[in-house]
Amino acid sequence: MRKLTMTILLLTMVLAAGVASPAGPRATRNRSVQPKATVKISSFKFEPKVLTVALGTTVEWVNDGGRHSVEADNGSFKSDVLKQGDKFEHKFDKAGTFAYHCEFHGEKGGKDMAGTIVVRRGPAKK
Repeated sequence: MRKLTMTILLLTMVLAAGVASPAGPRATRNRSVQPKATVKISSFKFEPKVLTVALGTTVEWVNDGGRHSVEADNGSFKSDVLKQGDKFEHKFDKAGTFAYHCEFHGEKGGKDMAGTIVVRRGPAKK
């Protein structure tokens, strides 16, 4: 019985180590890190109002309260209705300036609840 218990314990430890690092060290070394930035939605505004990111960055909007949306003025991206705790992501694969607004509390052109993502070819400037 003791031998069976030790075998189960050893097997559990091996499986736990595999769960902690499913792909192993080689995959970790070769995996490229995708840039990500966050815009907070709260108090009927986007924070920051203007965000500058590098080309290829995924921007995540996180709703801290209320009922909102994220919609590009040019129609290139649009979220579903976001309730408190909901998130929306969009990856920016083209350089340029992308204005957006909340369909409920803002308008195209930067009126009221609106923001801008500036995408640069090089590293994002702070």
